[in-house]
Amino acid sequence: MSELVSVTREELEGFGKQIVVDLNTEVDKKLDEKFKDFESKINSSEKLNPDEEMGKVMAAIRFGRKSHYASVLKALDPQDEATAADGGYLVPDVTRPEILRLMEEFGAGRSDFRILPMGKSAVQKVPRKLTGATVTRTAENTAIADTKVTLDYITLTASKVAAIVAISSELDEDSIVDLGSYVNELLAESFAEEEDGQYYAGTGSPFTGLFNTSTTYGKEIEVVGASSITYNDLVDCVFGIKTNYLSGAVWRMHRTVYAEVCKIKDSNGNPIVVAPADPVKASMFGYPIKLVEKAPASSITTAGMPLIVLGAGRHSIIGLKRDLTVKILTEATVDGVNLAENDLVGIRVTKRDAFAIAQPSAYSVIKIAE
Repeated sequence: MSELVSVTREELEGFGKQIVVDLNTEVDKKLDEKFKDFESKINSSEKLNPDEEMGKVMAAIRFGRKSHYASVLKALDPQDEATAADGGYLVPDVTRPEILRLMEEFGAGRSDFRILPMGKSAVQKVPRKLTGATVTRTAENTAIADTKVTLDYITLTASKVAAIVAISSELDEDSIVDLGSYVNELLAESFAEEEDGQYYAGTGSPFTGLFNTSTTYGKEIEVVGASSITYNDLVDCVFGIKTNYLSGAVWRMHRTVYAEVCKIKDSNGNPIVVAPADPVKASMFGYPIKLVEKAPASSITTAGMPLIVLGAGRHSIIGLKRDLTVKILTEATVDGVNLAENDLVGIRVTKRDAFAIAQPSAYSVIKIAE
């Protein structure tokens, strides 16, 4: 027969308290393990969904002590991209790639010239060859003539271009998708237009563009105007510089100059431009044609101004000090308007780049007579 066990009220309460203490200790231990596992996952992989992982954490602490994990929760709070106060859908990681994609769609320069990262230096010198070594055939037991190569360099100096767009918080909230697309497209067009203006038509403030009266090119054919360009002028342009320079070369011109060129025919009466109706596929003497909106138009009569430039883009360099950087402003003052007081959001986009024609002698041009 089982024996009865006598337990006092004090002993029973003490036993119950001990069970609660043991349970709380075990719960804390389990929660600590879950948070350690959560932190490890977040730190080891960029592919995890923070919202999904955060849900697991919230489930883990549902019956725990929230204050015990305040530091973890605070670190995760900025990752909530659905909150406008934290940056919302306008965070730089979302906006910047879209602007870059659209710049490549609207701009010609980035797809034309060689791009060179500038690293931490705002001024970078790029050596180039002036003259090469001279070799001579030498008879037996005769002194070998000495020779040397000469070099100089081009200088890339970074310059900043920037823009700020301010919008109301109401517009931010009510036009999430359309507004983001609209602002991105406008910024892309503006930055691409400014880039092409400097790379092709710059007059030295700050960059000297490819179409410039002050540059001395490898071959220069002079004409009275775009309408006076002849078949022979184009032939001289192609064969006026070394063939090796023309590896990867393209014809660059404004669409109105292209219209004049399309009218030129060979001795058999055939247009010299292949597939003239499709500028993407159009070519002349085997070299593709690139229409540049910032190139001089056919109406230009400035003495020495190039109308057509033939050559490879690698002979000019775009230096990138810092590519497009987007920052969301909520506390700044823009044009005397306090963003915070007026409940506005500002989108600031900046970029630092440089440009230089590395080898002018590798280009052949048709220009207005001087």
